[in-house]
Amino acid sequence: MLSFPRSVCLLLATLLCSYLPAGEAEGKPDMPQNLIVTPQGPSIMIMKWSRPSSAEVDHYFVYVEGEDLKDTTIAEYYIWEGLEGCTTYTFGVKTVSSSGSESDPTVADGRTDVSYPPEPQDLHVMNYTYDTVTLAWRKPATQCDIENYRVTCQEEGSQPAETVVNETTVEVSQLTPETLYTFSVYASTSEGEGPAASISQTTTTARPPEGKPDMPQNLEVMPEGPSMMLMMWSKPSSIEVDCYYFVYVEGEDLNATTFDEYYIWEGLEDCTNYTFGVKTVSSGESDPAVADGETNVGYPPEPQDLHVMNYTYDTVTLAWRKPATQCDIEKYRVTCQEEGSQPAETVVNETTVEVSQLTPETLYTFSVYASTSEGEGPAASISQTTTTAPGPPQNLVAEGINSTAMKVSWSEPNLPPSYYLLTDYHNNIDVRIFGLQFMIVELEPCMTLDITVSSYYEDIEKKFPATTRGKTTVGVPPEPQNCSVDVADNYITVNWEKPKTTCKIETYIVNWTMKKLWGSGEEESNGIETRGLSHTENNPPPYHRYTFEIAASVEGIVGDAISCSGTTLETNAGPPVLVSLVSEEQGEVRVTWEPPAEENGNITHYGIYLNDADDYVKEVSEEVRTTTVTLEACVSVDISVAARNGAVKNDGWGERSEAKHVTPAGDVLPEQMDCLQHGPDLLACWLPYSTDCPVSQYNLEWEGHVLWSPGATDSNSTTLGWSRDEICYNIPSIPYTKYTVSLNVGINAGKPITCSSTTPMAAPGPPTLEKLQVENFTISVTWKEPLEKNGIISNYRVEWTDWNGRVDSQVTDKNTFSYQIMENSCGGEVDVTVSAKTTDFDEFGERSPPESVLLVNSISSLTCETTEPGEVALNWELQDLNCPVNLYNVTWSFTSLWSEDKGSDSKSLIGNVSSDTLEHLKPYSEVSVAIYVDNSTQPANCTTTTQEEVSDPPTNLRQTANNSHSATVAWDSPESVRGKLSSWHLNWTTENGKLVGEQDVSATIKTFQIEGLSSSWTYVVSVMAVNGAGRGKPSNTNVKTAYVPKETPLGLILGLSIGGGVLLILLAIGGFVVYWKKHQTKPPRPAPFMPNVIDSDNDKLYKRQHQSSANQRFQGEGETIDSGTNRELYPDDNMETEPPNETCNDDDTVNEQFTVPENINNILEEAVDRRLSQQVSSNLDHKAVFNRRPSQLVNIRMNSFEEYNKHSSHPNIAAASEHDRRPSHHESRSRSNMREFGRRPSQQVDLGKPNLMEYGRRPSQQIDVGGHNLNEFGRRPSQQIDEHRPRTMEHGRRFSQQIEPGKQRLGEYGRRPPQQGELGRPNLREYGRRPSQQVDLGRPNLREYGRRPSQQVDLGKPNLREYGRRPSQQIDLGRPNLREYERRSSQQIELKRPRQEEFARRPSQQVGISGRSLPSRAPQQPIPPRLDYGDYTRRPSQQTDIGLPSDRAFMRRPSQQFVMNFEGIKE
Repeated sequence: MLSFPRSVCLLLATLLCSYLPAGEAEGKPDMPQNLIVTPQGPSIMIMKWSRPSSAEVDHYFVYVEGEDLKDTTIAEYYIWEGLEGCTTYTFGVKTVSSSGSESDPTVADGRTDVSYPPEPQDLHVMNYTYDTVTLAWRKPATQCDIENYRVTCQEEGSQPAETVVNETTVEVSQLTPETLYTFSVYASTSEGEGPAASISQTTTTARPPEGKPDMPQNLEVMPEGPSMMLMMWSKPSSIEVDCYYFVYVEGEDLNATTFDEYYIWEGLEDCTNYTFGVKTVSSGESDPAVADGETNVGYPPEPQDLHVMNYTYDTVTLAWRKPATQCDIEKYRVTCQEEGSQPAETVVNETTVEVSQLTPETLYTFSVYASTSEGEGPAASISQTTTTAPGPPQNLVAEGINSTAMKVSWSEPNLPPSYYLLTDYHNNIDVRIFGLQFMIVELEPCMTLDITVSSYYEDIEKKFPATTRGKTTVGVPPEPQNCSVDVADNYITVNWEKPKTTCKIETYIVNWTMKKLWGSGEEESNGIETRGLSHTENNPPPYHRYTFEIAASVEGIVGDAISCSGTTLETNAGPPVLVSLVSEEQGEVRVTWEPPAEENGNITHYGIYLNDADDYVKEVSEEVRTTTVTLEACVSVDISVAARNGAVKNDGWGERSEAKHVTPAGDVLPEQMDCLQHGPDLLACWLPYSTDCPVSQYNLEWEGHVLWSPGATDSNSTTLGWSRDEICYNIPSIPYTKYTVSLNVGINAGKPITCSSTTPMAAPGPPTLEKLQVENFTISVTWKEPLEKNGIISNYRVEWTDWNGRVDSQVTDKNTFSYQIMENSCGGEVDVTVSAKTTDFDEFGERSPPESVLLVNSISSLTCETTEPGEVALNWELQDLNCPVNLYNVTWSFTSLWSEDKGSDSKSLIGNVSSDTLEHLKPYSEVSVAIYVDNSTQPANCTTTTQEEVSDPPTNLRQTANNSHSATVAWDSPESVRGKLSSWHLNWTTENGKLVGEQDVSATIKTFQIEGLSSSWTYVVSVMAVNGAGRGKPSNTNVKTAYVPKETPLGLILGLSIGGGVLLILLAIGGFVVYWKKHQTKPPRPAPFMPNVIDSDNDKLYKRQHQSSANQRFQGEGETIDSGTNRELYPDDNMETEPPNETCNDDDTVNEQFTVPENINNILEEAVDRRLSQQVSSNLDHKAVFNRRPSQLVNIRMNSFEEYNKHSSHPNIAAASEHDRRPSHHESRSRSNMREFGRRPSQQVDLGKPNLMEYGRRPSQQIDVGGHNLNEFGRRPSQQIDEHRPRTMEHGRRFSQQIEPGKQRLGEYGRRPPQQGELGRPNLREYGRRPSQQVDLGRPNLREYGRRPSQQVDLGKPNLREYGRRPSQQIDLGRPNLREYERRSSQQIELKRPRQEEFARRPSQQVGISGRSLPSRAPQQPIPPRLDYGDYTRRPSQQTDIGLPSDRAFMRRPSQQFVMNFEGIKE
């Protein structure tokens, strides 16, 4: 077994290795090398190995063969603990790569050291008498050799006696009869003595007196079965006559006689120790021989007194007594069986057991079986029923919400407890909780807490715990502690301590900067990631400043870094670079050097060393690079230089430079110097002045005047060392040049010695051959004199070789520089060279580089003609018809004249031809042709231009504008014009191909307006490009002129208008009279609601509704009559698009066009309509008149009144009362935000808000987004919530779902208590009857979970979405652009624009709110507000809440819903 500390270390290493990044599998890695196994103690073995050189090691896998021992490590060693002493094991190790691949194992055997032995085994008494006891035992359980056994014998109250034996038996003698002795046996190995095994024995009575027979000898007792014992003995030696024996069992009524020397007892108790005796009976009885024996183990009987000690809902505690047997009971097997199921069992060693995990309220049968080593006996059984169970909290979860807090939450058990007890192990307290969650704060990052929450039931005074474990999140780890740097000769180590955090540090990020403190001071950075608390850089560069930064990393989060620095030690500097040794004056040498490449520290001095001397001859400071040493003149020495720094070794002196040899000079000139001819060069020779004292240097200079090139000179110099022998220096010379040579010695030389000589002439260099000229097989050769004459030129020679290999030459004088070579035929090349000769040199000099000339035929005339598109015809004539031609090389290039295209090509013609044609050329391109005859470099040339070709069609032909009689087209250039573009040709035809017109336009124009077309007509327009080849391919498009309606006869319209006007006046008068007489008690009917609309697919439906609503009439005094035209809805060129803006002034002046009867107020107050849809609320500043149909609903926000039929409205109406027969016509008058609900809920619109939304066909899809909080009105009123204000009321169909508005937070008081939410806590929950009614308003994220997804709203997030059953019901309220997507496009609304529109299912229900005034056809007058208002409802769907700032009216008929909170009326 592994010891605990080592196990922990290995576990940590395994966990750390598991976080190392895994790489890709790359095959097996190499095995570990050099495995050595050595013992470290009786039970400890250490494995050591070497890292494989070619393997990328992630960690190592170690194991012990044949044992369940294995582990992993990242080090190159491993320590095994808990092994058996003196035991040979086989140990193995494998390399594991980062990809997880394992190498083959490296194995080695090792044997543990000798250990202390355990106690001897099976110590027992073999025999005993009155004065002896014989002991026996077995070797201890160990592999180690036992050296001896120490046996002690002690009588009570006396000192022990001892003896040492080597065997496993011993006879202890000289004992006292009838005395109790204690015997102990100790085993010993080479390591030491182990613990003892002990036993006690009482000696027998002493020998009998004379006269009695001897007692039987060697009595042995052994079991023969569970209840049988065999006695065996030997006959006494002194008994010669026959006798018999009396046997008995002490303490038992058992005895017998026998003539045999054995006896078998039967019917004994199992596992019982008996004392057996036997006596010899002859003339008398002898003393007894006795021996103890124990019967074998038998099967036990059933356990006694099985009963239930205690039982609960899930546990039953059983108890029993041991079976009636002396045998040791090894175990009890307890079974538990539920009726109809298989029994479960457990094994225990005690006589009690608690059977747990039972099912409450269930009958169980329990059976208990006892077992000895012989086997299992019969069972004792009992039955018990479990009680009803309370339970612990369910779904207990502890979650770290940050690095210092943990949230514990749970759900109720089946039986709710009185309260909960939370055990906070961190603070060591118990907290009583009545809710379902608790927050533990002031924790540390990565802290793991074991948390227990118990359900406490006061009635039974018990708690039922549930336990979980939670962990806080990871915080930013602090910086490590106590950073330090250790420096030695061959390493630098940075150490640190773990930061003060409870988080498990996964790795440490170690970064360091290494700055060289000598030389140029370069910096180098590096870093590693490690799991240890130190990092070592082996063999660091000397004298470098290391700055380390160490930061801890936890789960990828890197904390702050701690920094520390250290400087590596200086080492001896490398050798300086010895630059030069210069003898300056007699005996003085100047030494010059450069610093060493490896300074390895701060250099303080340089030393100059002679030969192999240990001490320097001169020491200078570190900034000196050159110095002079004074030596003995003419004595040669080896000089070297060394640098000194702060290193310890050799007192800081580093390696010496490479030594250079020098002899201090004595500078004396030779007596003479000779200038000798040495071939073409000049040789200067002299003898040293003395062979004993060398000079510092010889300075040799020379100057030559070139005799064949006036003004040219050859000067140079050199420095030579001293030599004992004659010194000769070969001066590189120019031929035919007079040289003067001078020689002196030393640096500050005096007057030199000289000599002079002239070099001989030599062969000249090659003449310069100029270009050869060929004419009629005559080659004209010209040249210039050589650049290097090397003497006086006497002759030139011209040499040539023809194509047949024939060589010929001609020599000219020095003044001739041309020659003509005459050939008789053509057909090949002739190579020509020229060379020169000087007067004193017999041979011609170097030939000029050969020039070649081709004697071939040539073309005398060449013509180029363009005969076909893309082709050029070539024709030529030869100069000499008799000279054959083998090959014509034809090359040509082209440049397009209409594009940027260009190129070239070539071909060869074989044989005697005189014409050819170039094909596939680019159109309208300039072509240049060159023809080479055979290998001639002089071509014949000609140039021409290819023909133009028709153009491609123009591109991107399109119509850009039109009116009733013209259309404008535009186009782009063709892809390929294929010539010079001269113009564009256009023609236009009807759709059936009839030509209407055509036109040519300038090439610079790419747009054209076609005039004279018919309105609302389609034409086909073709455009073609025109170049030198004619019109190109056409490009076609269709154009269409605009539609112009037919002119309406002005006379007819005027007549009808006058007649209609008269008719309208008569109808108005008649209607007014009829209304006054028959409807004096009725309030005025509302004017038709005529919204601004746009053309759409529903135009016909709109017109029908418009005609229906516009033809209504309302009667009464002072009212005008609607003609029903509503012309502003269908504007055209002959209609006015805006009605007159006749407003009511603030001073209530009466419009002159309308008079109001004096009793109009009484009429309005007494008006009672037959239909409730025409009832009006009079609580606003101005009165609105509403029609019976939704198309006549009015928004009355504006400040002035207009009428569509241009009749003025009157502002002075005193008041009106509403007499409601149906409550569905009530209106709310005191609210700032009102709603209009149309014929269908999907058409209900809130016109009073900046953002307009319409929610569609079902009420569950209606949402008011005008406030800051979103309300969703679901399918049932019980699901409607208004959160505009802190005081909120929900009007539901069921009272159990209503919400009390009197609290700051929303509460719901439902039908059942579990549905009532607690509003005073941070987390608010509402438990409703149905999930669709549950609302959680207390959390940051508020959600309503409805029965249908279309009713779910999340109010707590920045981006609010409603997820509906249909896509048309989905709304995104959290974005700047809010859209509602309804089933029909007519219901879609975009709210971002400044002008909102409502798109209703029917155009007659669309309302525009972008204007400042809306027309009205009824006279208006401020109506005094009412002090009280009641909403008397017959049906809940018609109830209205008028007391809140935000209100809605839910009516039976949507056509009866109104909004009247604005200052004016819009129809």
